[in-house]
Amino acid sequence: MTNETKPAAAPPSQNILARLRSVLRGPILVGVVAAIIAIALSLFGMLTNPNASPLNLRSFLLVVLIAGGSWGLIAWAIATAAVEAGKD
Repeated sequence: MTNETKPAAAPPSQNILARLRSVLRGPILVGVVAAIIAIALSLFGMLTNPNASPLNLRSFLLVVLIAGGSWGLIAWAIATAAVEAGKD
């Protein structure tokens, strides 16, 4: 009989983080970070000034979609253009 040692399996949380790190690289990471910052700042502004917009689910979803989507897309596009320009 042989005593084979198996490497210890990584906890599931590390597997998920490793997968996220492999997917979120370069321009995609820049876009996601910009979207998260834009969403956080927009929600903060919405919560600190309730007179500007009503506080309901639709408003929160619009903030996430408009702020996060636009800033994330713009940051991703700029980062992608910078990477492509650096290749030339």
